[in-house]
Amino acid sequence: MCSGVIRLAIVVWSISCLSTITGHRILACEPSHAYSHWNVMSAVLESLVAAGHEVVCVTMHPATDRLAAHPNYTHMDMSSMAIGSTQIIQNVDYAQMMRNHRSNVVMLKRVVARSLRMCEYIFDMPEIRDILDRSGPAFDAVVMESLNSKCMSALPDRLGVPVVYVVPSPMVNWMPVATGAPDHLSYIGTLLADRPTPTTFNQRLANALVNVQTVLVRWYNDKGRDHRWPEYRHSMVFVNTHHSVEPSRPMGPNVHEIGGIHLNRPLSPIPQDLADVLEKSNKFGVIVFTFGSLISMNTLPDDVLDTFKIVFSQLPQTVIWKYENDYMPDKPENVVLCKWIPQRAILQHPNVKLFISHGGMSGVYEVVDAGVPVLGIPLFYDQPRNIQNLVDLGTALSMKINNLTHTTLSITIDRLLNDKSFSENAKRVASLFRDRPMTPSESVVFWIDYLIRHGTEGNIRPSSADASWTSHFMLDMCAALLVALLMLWSITSFVLHLILNKFIPSNLK
Repeated sequence: MCSGVIRLAIVVWSISCLSTITGHRILACEPSHAYSHWNVMSAVLESLVAAGHEVVCVTMHPATDRLAAHPNYTHMDMSSMAIGSTQIIQNVDYAQMMRNHRSNVVMLKRVVARSLRMCEYIFDMPEIRDILDRSGPAFDAVVMESLNSKCMSALPDRLGVPVVYVVPSPMVNWMPVATGAPDHLSYIGTLLADRPTPTTFNQRLANALVNVQTVLVRWYNDKGRDHRWPEYRHSMVFVNTHHSVEPSRPMGPNVHEIGGIHLNRPLSPIPQDLADVLEKSNKFGVIVFTFGSLISMNTLPDDVLDTFKIVFSQLPQTVIWKYENDYMPDKPENVVLCKWIPQRAILQHPNVKLFISHGGMSGVYEVVDAGVPVLGIPLFYDQPRNIQNLVDLGTALSMKINNLTHTTLSITIDRLLNDKSFSENAKRVASLFRDRPMTPSESVVFWIDYLIRHGTEGNIRPSSADASWTSHFMLDMCAALLVALLMLWSITSFVLHLILNKFIPSNLK
């Protein structure tokens, strides 16, 4: 009996080893400057190499530890192609960032132009030219981010392989074109609108206007170029959302939520000095304050910094503040400055009572997983929408950075700390967020394998993808009905006119 069990275990182990050896060869491309985008993409790639697939990645971001040490991962560095245009965006001056994102039109124009430059650089790389010339081993699929321009889609199209798009934010307005997922503006909030779920007439109108504006601006700046989405039946989308946080939307089997995929990594160790702060905090606990990796906190306007310092100095809690300088004028005694923090590990500590954040997606899922209330101060892009999701769930309150005052900030923090409903809701949402049939990493590996194995035979594309916009909104049906009603009205009027002329005396007419 025991020998049979042992033999069975050996067979299972052998099969699992064999499956990790015979993996697929995948070309990945992450052209985005932002580290937060790479944080999602690298987690996807970590899942693939761990499953035995060979990954060759074109990016400017250095490989993370789990990728750099893996024999199945090859880094193709694109950072030397154009200094300045391919530099990683990190710790940027606040005023400069807000100028670049002062409106949707300005922001989209810049990011589309940058995407087009990236395409030129990438397709000029000798390594990419060799790949397109099929001079090396063939690839089975392409995994890429393609948010702002269709130009990168020429890569899988010319290779003739399936493509998987990784969307590091909620679904982008124009992405349903490649998926067939309905994107109805009456109840699905567009990416750059403040409301994730429009309910009133004014909200629906604003949502529709923002959607039309962003789609047209992106199309105008990308028009006139020989780019198109590759064959839709060979495409799949992984979007960095989860229905416990982002409002549910209709999606076909070619779209899959992988929200929080970067949480599959082990927790980073907390430096001893921060560990001491967390452990020795008084009964009031700790507040964590960070705007992530993109904005340099020490470049915030002086009046905003003074507001935070004055309010923090009046709190009984210790505040761990991610701040890029070693020195802060008039630093409150209860504030601990850190140039870098292991954010996720700190949020998991039981003494953390509040997270003050700008609302980046990675940070949102880290705090949701930790079950901690949030004070959101969104700045641009998807951040207002991300924070509003948490507000709607009862786990957060939101404030605009330009409207901060000592009084409003103090009242908001006090409410989040002392109203138990925020903490209770945060723990409830954390439970929903963790309750899944499979992890995001397992989902990524399964569906990429599925797409490569079955291709167009997988039948993952919904029929809505083939419908024209007139069919989608039933305009042809409405037109046919209108014509039928007009014909019925005309016939009825004609018959009544004949009857009246025949049976009613002329002197009574």
